[in-house]
Amino acid sequence: MIRNQVSIRDAAPDDVIQLTLLINELGYLTSTDEMKIRFDLIADHADYKTLVAVVDNEIVGMVGMCRGLLYEMNGAYLRILVLVVKHDSRKLGVGRLLISAAEAWAVEQGLKAVFLNCGNRPERKDAHKFYEEIGYMVKSSGYFKRLS
Repeated sequence: MIRNQVSIRDAAPDDVIQLTLLINELGYLTSTDEMKIRFDLIADHADYKTLVAVVDNEIVGMVGMCRGLLYEMNGAYLRILVLVVKHDSRKLGVGRLLISAAEAWAVEQGLKAVFLNCGNRPERKDAHKFYEEIGYMVKSSGYFKRLS
């Protein structure tokens, strides 16, 4: 695949089946019905944005993000909540295009920084390397607690 064959656009309700496949490929098992509920909530929220990478009418990647306000300084930031590229489309520049599009949206919104988390599981080592290659640095540790 050549990078100029990839188009980036806003995700649409008709994309839910393909978004579900991507979320599952990322390791978060979900159904299309569950993804539709999530996407409908996200798509209606002004602080959230979902972009997809498309090749030949097939979605090969997505980035989901949201705006947030900073406590520690003036301004707002972009948090990338999810970035996934189909396994057979990796190493072809799709992830870089999605990140570039996310950063461009952040700049348009007047946001001051981009934050993202990436799991520490062994299968995420390539993702860590990718983020560092495109200028992201390890800044903090993330913690998680499920509430009942």
